[in-house]
Amino acid sequence: MNESEVILKRAKLGCNDSFEVLFNQYVPIVLKQRNNYYLREFDLDDWLQEGRLVCYQSLRKFDDSKNVTFGLFFKMNFNRHVISLLRHQEAQKRQIYRYTDSLDSQMNTFGECISRGMEDFRADTSIKYIFVREQLEDLPDQLSNFEKKIYYDTLLGLDIEEISKNTDISQRKILFGYNRVKVKLKKQIV
Repeated sequence: MNESEVILKRAKLGCNDSFEVLFNQYVPIVLKQRNNYYLREFDLDDWLQEGRLVCYQSLRKFDDSKNVTFGLFFKMNFNRHVISLLRHQEAQKRQIYRYTDSLDSQMNTFGECISRGMEDFRADTSIKYIFVREQLEDLPDQLSNFEKKIYYDTLLGLDIEEISKNTDISQRKILFGYNRVKVKLKKQIV
């Protein structure tokens, strides 16, 4: 039995030191996935935490009688986990977050003018922005599937002609759907 097999067995039995040694061997897999995929608001510590979690779960499920190495097993599980996180992030009901920034990120970018005794002209705009964002979060629940498609395509910057070409639906129907979305949007915000 070689050293890596001993570490694997000890980690599987619950030895924390062996687990850390084992995980540190596979940190490059985590870092490679970090370079390949973007997860919103994930920093290095978040990636390493997810890596540890998947490594632990992989260790519990790993069967060394199968003809596969632990490294390959972990890599496959971690890749699937990252894809699940991406799917969760990109779910239709969370699409509104794609097009907005948090107030914290704006404050980090622009700073706080009020703290220096200066008037912050963005304050009123920021409050309106937060209100509109909250209202927009609920809008997709009030739209039909057809209207949702038009709404999201419009947010992506497509015009009626492009939406019509992409969906093979007449421009007239798209225009009617677009007008219904506008009416519902106005009702939602007012």
